[in-house]
Order: sequence, then structure tokens, then C-alpha cells
Amino acid sequence: EQEVQSLRKLSKLEGFLPYESMQIVPMEENDIGYEVYLLSAYRRSLDKFMRKHLMTHLNAVNLGLDLCSALAACRRSGWLYADLKPENIHITQNQEYRIGDLGFISLDSLKYASLPEKYRSVYTAPEIQDAFSSLNETIDIYAAGLILYQAYNNGELPIDTVTPGEPLPPPAYADYEMAEIILKACAPNPEDRWQDPMEMGQALVSYMQRNGANDTPIVPPTITETDAAEEIPVQTEAIGNE
Repeated sequence: EQEVQSLRKLSKLEGFLPYESMQIVPMEENDIGYEVYLLSAYRRSLDKFMRKHLMTHLNAVNLGLDLCSALAACRRSGWLYADLKPENIHITQNQEYRIGDLGFISLDSLKYASLPEKYRSVYTAPEIQDAFSSLNETIDIYAAGLILYQAYNNGELPIDTVTPGEPLPPPAYADYEMAEIILKACAPNPEDRWQDPMEMGQALVSYMQRNGANDTPIVPPTITETDAAEEIPVQTEAIGNE
């Protein structure tokens, strides 16, 4: 109930989506706990968008800026958002990226809390190995960095190709400045990451000021043999009577 109320308050600010109604009901017999249902208007998730569309440079930078803004607003309200992943990020009609699900942990109780299993995903920071792992204030930044990593790596995550505890390789399609921002967010050691979402957001703003960002795809579209054939102009030779 506290999380639901927090989401209601945050949705009046920027970065989070509102919901129209909610219901909390006990789980079925022999199960302990409650099911929480939130009803909201349908909006396409970032996960579905990235499966069918090419991310552009402008999309990716705006995604990073919107996430940093949302995570900073969440912290100012006394919460850390611990379930950041593409399925929980939605795109509005104004092409803004907003968080639309529960996943809050109180900052005051962070050092005493554990990460619930339902919030664990491939975007969870590597130091959170199990329910007994200590939490820290950079797990949201790690998830935001990994989502940006995916955007600049043709939709792929490096999880299976990197030994736990080792730095990630640069994303395949990020320039060195963007790669530095992303890899700092995804550093194996929490102390080496951005310590506040606004720090990461300011780095993205500075990147935009120096380099700009346009709507060209990060990964160039693949040209098939059929497409290539259609692009080749057909040369014709006029035949006339002498």
C-alpha cells in the first residue's frame, strides 16, 4: 500500500505514469501475501518498442535523460526504484519515457532491506547475488546504464559473455564518450558508478551539448540482397531507326 501511494504521488511529477484504479487481494489458499493490481491506460513498453524498431541516437539520449530524471525524483521522495527494466518503462504519446510499475524500497531502510525475488532480473546489479545481499544506492543507476548499453549494442546484453566482477566491454555502436558514461553506470564496483542519477543526467546533457543527437538509427538498417537490387537503377538503351 505504501508503494502504491508513492507511485500515485510520483505520477503527479515527471518520470512516472499514473494509474486509474487499484486492487489488493489475498493470494490463493496456501500462498502467503497479496496480489496487487493496477489499472492504467495502455502504453507501449520500451521492451516491445526495441523489438520492432531501431533506436535512434536521439531516442537513446532522451531515454537516459528521462530515466535519470525519474530516478532522481524517486530519491527526493525517499525511495529507491529497484525494478528498472524495459518492461516497466513505457513510451507516452509525446515520446517521453516513463516508469509505470511498482518496485520501491525505502531509502531509510535500504541497509536493512533485501531485494525481493520478484524484482530480480538481468538488469539487477551483479553484487546483488541473492536475498541476503546488502543493497546500495547505485542499483538503480546500474539498471539505467544497462538499458542504455542495450540500446547502443543492437539490443543485446553482454551478460553471457562477461565474467561476473569484470568490466563490461564498450557497447558496439557507442562512441567513446557515450561508452564512458554507460560503462561508469555499469561498473562492477558500486563505488565506481555514478552515485546520483543527476550526475549521470548531467553527463548526458554535456554529451548532447558537445555532440548533439539526431534521429538516425544507432545501428544502420540491414540491406538485403532484394533491397540492394531495387536500389540499382535499370539502364535502358534507346533504339531508333536510322
